[in-house]
Amino acid sequence: MSRPFRPLRWAWLLLLAALLVPAYDLLLPAGPFPAAERRTLIVERGQSLQSIASELQRQGMIRSSVGFLALARLMRLDRHIKAGQYSFVRGMTVPALLRALERGMVGLDLLTVPEGLMVREVAALLEQRLGMRAATVDSLATDPAFLDSLGIDAPSLEGWLAPDSYEWLPSTAPEVVLRAMVTRTRERVARATAGCDSLPFGFTPHELLTLASIVETEAQVDGERPRIARVYLNRIGMGMRLQADPTVGYALGRGPRSRLTFKDLKVDSPYNTYLHAGLPPGPICSPGLASLEAVVDAEPGVRDLYFVARGDGRHFFATTYDEHLANIQAARALQAVFAARRDSVQRADSSAVGTGAALGPAPVPADSGAR
Repeated sequence: MSRPFRPLRWAWLLLLAALLVPAYDLLLPAGPFPAAERRTLIVERGQSLQSIASELQRQGMIRSSVGFLALARLMRLDRHIKAGQYSFVRGMTVPALLRALERGMVGLDLLTVPEGLMVREVAALLEQRLGMRAATVDSLATDPAFLDSLGIDAPSLEGWLAPDSYEWLPSTAPEVVLRAMVTRTRERVARATAGCDSLPFGFTPHELLTLASIVETEAQVDGERPRIARVYLNRIGMGMRLQADPTVGYALGRGPRSRLTFKDLKVDSPYNTYLHAGLPPGPICSPGLASLEAVVDAEPGVRDLYFVARGDGRHFFATTYDEHLANIQAARALQAVFAARRDSVQRADSSAVGTGAALGPAPVPADSGAR
């Protein structure tokens, strides 16, 4: 005799199966016996929970983003995920992942990248602080395949490594670090250009970074950044060469803030803005947000075409060459005064400690390249 059909029993079995499948995905997201491997996840400020779930799924930390998102909302954690860097072991349950993301990585500020660094300087900093090989970072920064994956149409990542404070662990892969820095640069470009119908002269983001990098190396006082940017924009608009000293320093391989001689200004390089009109081929360092905003919001109506360093971090500006020549003389006189004061202070300090020798005067900044 055949057993009678019991619909209630089958309903319970189907319900049990329906509960076991998502439970398996949530409690054993990497399978029953996953390899003890670590995965690094970087959560950016303002990043959506959907993109976090997609990245976890890509790394094999979860099976389904649907279950992850549903549980996050059920646990009311979907609005409490904190930015930072996380190091997870494969096989962590989805609830454990969510609670770790809720706790965050507060206080884990392992590295601060200052404004105005070149790629090679960032690479050296990453090697010093995170143990990465600088040669690996340098190689990645010029790898066409890696650049293509980032959507950067340029020969290198020069200018694209955003200066900021980052929450990274020493075990972080160089690709992860560089990708995060480029992402932050894109966010800053978007922030600086928000509300703009177009950039000056139809600049691309890469060209915006290029001019902002020159402003970054010239300006020492934040309030002068828009005016310095306006000088260069005025020169571009009039077809004049930028004649920016930092681009020559970069062309020589010494760095944009190096001191130059008149002989240096003749170096044959597309980065030499004394010889070539327009912007150089790319950025000469990584500019900060203030320099990006200075280019976008350069002081309107200002007709300056020249500026020269005073020696105290500020500049004299001029609209005519004759006025600029007078400013150069005034700047040199002022620089001499500052140098004499530094000499006097150093001699006093040396005498106070009984060394009998002064350290010598601090170097006086060279005249600005905008001549």
